Amino acid sequence: MDAESILRGVQPLMGEVVPIRSVQETRPLEEYAEAYVAEVNVKTASKVIKALDSKFPRDSSHPQSHLRRFAKHNQIPESLRPTLLKQGYLPSQTIFVLVPPPLPAPEALQALLAPFAPPPREPPTTPQPTEPSSTTTSAPAPADTTPAASKITLHTITVPMQPPLTPPQAELWSSKMWPVVFNPAAPRALIAPPPQILSRVRDSINPKAGHYLALAQIVAAEAEQSGLGRGVGAVVVDPELEPEATDIDPQTEAAEGGSTWTDAIVAVAGDGRYSRREGGNPAQAELVGGGGGGGPNPNCGVYNADCEGGPELHALMRVVELISSKRREDQPGSRRQQIRPVLYGLEDYFLKKSDVAAKVEADDGGVGPRIRSRAQGGYLCNDLDVYFSHEPCICCCMGLLLSRFRAVIFPRRGRMVSGGLASEPVVKPVPVETEGGESTEASEDKEDDSEKTREYYGLHWRKELNWRALGFEFVAENDSTGESCAEKGVPFHA
Repeated sequence: MDAESILRGVQPLMGEVVPIRSVQETRPLEEYAEAYVAEVNVKTASKVIKALDSKFPRDSSHPQSHLRRFAKHNQIPESLRPTLLKQGYLPSQTIFVLVPPPLPAPEALQALLAPFAPPPREPPTTPQPTEPSSTTTSAPAPADTTPAASKITLHTITVPMQPPLTPPQAELWSSKMWPVVFNPAAPRALIAPPPQILSRVRDSINPKAGHYLALAQIVAAEAEQSGLGRGVGAVVVDPELEPEATDIDPQTEAAEGGSTWTDAIVAVAGDGRYSRREGGNPAQAELVGGGGGGGPNPNCGVYNADCEGGPELHALMRVVELISSKRREDQPGSRRQQIRPVLYGLEDYFLKKSDVAAKVEADDGGVGPRIRSRAQGGYLCNDLDVYFSHEPCICCCMGLLLSRFRAVIFPRRGRMVSGGLASEPVVKPVPVETEGGESTEASEDKEDDSEKTREYYGLHWRKELNWRALGFEFVAENDSTGESCAEKGVPFHA
């Protein structure tokens, strides 16, 4: 069957796209460290901040804007009051300043804060006995010659290094450790995509996600039936090429000669882990007789590291290679022979849409070349979305980030025990029986026991990595009863 017939027969998956939470959201870390607190003259508060920031600049890689720099007497937590308020200064005279980590040497800090020491405390007045009038005057009390630096006492306390994620957490920390500020936007930007961006991208990909994921499954079936790889497929889409009207039936639109849902597809690729030849030796697909349409490879039943080939032959790695190879072909002065590693018919079909000859089609109303060259601003996979038939393995997830995709989408049923995108188990409703004997869903949720021991990495959005992609799962309408690949314990890496 030719590619056009296959595309006309694609039946989109029915369901909706849901964001994948980051590991920072699902497993928030509470990191604490020691800090100094000193009592200073309230009238010199602004000078104290200038002196501290000038002498001991704060580490910009560890934002601490959630920690209040100053705390009044009535803001000190109850647990710290016996320690900090024992000096006896009046609340109107002093204020407490926080010196967060990295902590300077105590002697240097005391010397810096010495000019801002609280005013001398007034000694308690005691009534003196009445004496007969005399011309003799009492000698004045000796002046306090104690060095000012000794008047600065440093107290060590524990403070949270990460901003609070919820108002109750901020209230708890403020009452137990030190006053903190809750900013709804700040923690979200650190641990997860900004809500407005996540919502906008989700709304844009949701109408066509069922089509692209259905095509990814067709590409996966093509790879498996060929014997050259496992049943894993990837589809790369340029959102800028998608038509704005999302409510038009694709088949009707195609029949009328307009643009279709396939216009935004940049490249597709299937898994090819049995296709590699080394040192002139035949590939695994050739050894088992599965290549060239000979049926599924017998090695697909179990995972065999000696037969699986490398991760560069996985669907994600291959689709990135197809895009980069096409760019190299179109570079000025490059040889025109085909250097792209095409294995399947659908791969070749979509790559031809970006051939030089496709420019002629553009003049007739087509979309023209879909893979932008470097001269046209194309760089890696910036601003592209990738749809998978299965959750990619850890290695492919890192390749996804290095390729700088905008978003990654895979079906919930395609979760893999070796995957690197999911960040938490699937939570399923618990069926209960009503008085009439009918089955309904309880309000409580329950984690599937088969997923409790799985490692979850959430590599699409990790704050310690220098690139992050928006991650989404496609939840089909009947996913509540179906099994995912993770539940089945499929051992291979997608």
